[in-house]
Amino acid sequence: MLANRYRLVERIALGGMGEVWRAHDETLDREVAVKMLLPGSANDEGFLERFRAEARHSGGLTHPNIGTVHDFGEEDGNAFLVMELLQGEPLSTLIRERAPMPQDEVTDILYQAALALQAAHEADVVHRDVKPANIVVDANGYAKLTDFGIARALNEAPLTQTGEVLGTPHYLAPEQAKGEQAGPLSDVYALAVVGYEMITGQRPFSGETMVTTALAHISQPAPPLSDDVAEPLRTTVMASLAKDPTLRPQSAAAFAAALRLPAGEVPEHLVAGAAAAVAPFIVGVPTDLGPEGTLPTSVIPTPAPFGAAITTAEGTDSVLHDTRRPPWLIPAAAALVVLVIIVAAIAFGSRGATAGPGGSGDTATTTQPATTPTTATTTQTTASRTTAPASIATPKAPAHQGKGNGNGKGGKKK
Repeated sequence: MLANRYRLVERIALGGMGEVWRAHDETLDREVAVKMLLPGSANDEGFLERFRAEARHSGGLTHPNIGTVHDFGEEDGNAFLVMELLQGEPLSTLIRERAPMPQDEVTDILYQAALALQAAHEADVVHRDVKPANIVVDANGYAKLTDFGIARALNEAPLTQTGEVLGTPHYLAPEQAKGEQAGPLSDVYALAVVGYEMITGQRPFSGETMVTTALAHISQPAPPLSDDVAEPLRTTVMASLAKDPTLRPQSAAAFAAALRLPAGEVPEHLVAGAAAAVAPFIVGVPTDLGPEGTLPTSVIPTPAPFGAAITTAEGTDSVLHDTRRPPWLIPAAAALVVLVIIVAAIAFGSRGATAGPGGSGDTATTTQPATTPTTATTTQTTASRTTAPASIATPKAPAHQGKGNGNGKGGKKK
């Protein structure tokens, strides 16, 4: 017994924060659901405060498509929430058993859930965890939104730290996945993911881990729905999956209204959002960038790891190869240039030393008269370099031409 009033009968669900029991309200003689924090969680002030927040938020909501909260209490270290006992199956079960579901049924469930979200948003409450498990559908197709366990009132300070991500990765809006504050349009995005899953039996984004799944919401285009999906359902769902919140339906009520357009009619104001949802996406590129537009310099796409397998447009596996200059190339080139300069300087210094008066080892013996032009001397020097394999020397002709005027020993022999 809880609070001398609620007798626990059977545990019917187990969640991340607590467990749900079917119970009997002895005072009003009615069946209810009692959600209790998991044993030990009540000692965690963070969990307890979120539980209290759920009671405040959902307790203030009144709508036919929202599960009603009757009572909240704390007893002997146990915090509990008393709710309407919903008859029916979680939508997650219906998807698992029946997806792809009939499009008329999908439209009807989405419409009811959107009305429930609109009521919550008008009360300044963002659900932040819209997913099939939190939508209960009875045998007549009547849907109710439940579990505001991580909901946040817009006019209250958040219970999470900046950058902390709360929610189920497969249904996270891109802004939530980036750790930004969730808003009403984040709930609209999550509801569109639910709709996509009902239509196809598959979630639009999925990864091997929770992190890769969350990142997929940020950077991957959504797989387009088949043309077999009728309008306005197809465009409404796809537009609500746009990365840019401004391209989605601008409220849950707008989402519901788009679904109620005549069969076959395309919601024109959502066409751009639907196109953006399936377009290749680079984080940081303006959504209104035209085909001739210039990418901002701050946008640098992150490449896949080199050597990692990728999938090409044709669907075949490929491997990225590193075509960038290796980091050691520039320092090595600089060192090589310095070495060449040093060797050249030594070589030219040696040439200067052997070219002076009285030098030895000359291999060129050709002399020219004093009147021979400078260009001729250069020509002879070049020839000497070409024909002397042992060494390279500069002819000494200019030194002989500078003295004697033909009166020396050489002149007498002549």
